[in-house]
Amino acid sequence: MCRRWYGCQRSIRKIPKLKAISEFKIIEKYLSNIGTSFNKKNKVLIGVGDDASVISLSKNLIVSTDTSLEGVHFPKGIKPEYAAYRACVTALSDLAAMGSHPLAFQLSLSTRENNHKFFSSFKKGLNDFSNDYKIGLTGGDLVRGQYQISVTVIGKQHSKILLRNNCSVGDIVFLSDQLGNGLLGMQNFKKFRRKNNVSSAYLKPKALINYGKTIAEFASSAIDVSDGFLQDLGHLSKASKVGFELSSSSIPYNSNLSLKQCLNCGDDYQLIFTVPKKNIQSLTKKMKKNKFKMFEVGTSIQTKKIFLDGKITSINMGYKHF
Repeated sequence: MCRRWYGCQRSIRKIPKLKAISEFKIIEKYLSNIGTSFNKKNKVLIGVGDDASVISLSKNLIVSTDTSLEGVHFPKGIKPEYAAYRACVTALSDLAAMGSHPLAFQLSLSTRENNHKFFSSFKKGLNDFSNDYKIGLTGGDLVRGQYQISVTVIGKQHSKILLRNNCSVGDIVFLSDQLGNGLLGMQNFKKFRRKNNVSSAYLKPKALINYGKTIAEFASSAIDVSDGFLQDLGHLSKASKVGFELSSSSIPYNSNLSLKQCLNCGDDYQLIFTVPKKNIQSLTKKMKKNKFKMFEVGTSIQTKKIFLDGKITSINMGYKHF
């Protein structure tokens, strides 16, 4: 883990004043020994403490990185515990979409905080994530600056690697579960500023790792819903050079929101996947065995447009960084 932590002038705070801690103490106490008990099983030979981590692999390596910025991906004032957990899950969700098995994660943190209160909460989020997905933190970076969290997740091929570009005309489109829970959770958190049954979908979302591994053998393509169902489905359309015909009555969504909101909001991390007709019976049987839901929402077509109830629909209303 690189050590680039610089002192800074702190604004006067209310008593009691929070005690500052050094960069090296932060790394030692709060960014080390997270999930190390999972390293042996995941073939992690070297983790935090050296110039780089070492992982032994016999299968294809699958890697993804995601950055979460305060005020953009998580609101100001959110507990560091939830900011850390969210940032890790949003990165890991990409591995779920590829049907892969996670092995480890790395984290680069930029913050102006250097006190025990902040880092105790932040570490709790990392530990919760590590325990939920059975992977360890193997390295990263620490810098002083604008609050942002970059997470790199490392996985391996489980069975077949799911890509965006393998959907064929006639494949059936499925959705893992209802849309809108992330948006409703965010609205709830902004109103009540605490974690509850509603806001937890936003504060502690889920990466559908086991779901992705289950469908990988049968699906032709997949993507996770991070920036909006229609926008992300548009990425599948472009990559596979197909279009989609969707039925609004078949799309599950949170009844506290409108269908339009749920089709375009992000932060759901459900999986959209396509399945050749010949594989549906076998997949259905396996999904029932694993007690996983799946909702048939449409069909892939030759025309490279997305139709909703027979009308061309916009795919450009989801979240965009630029």
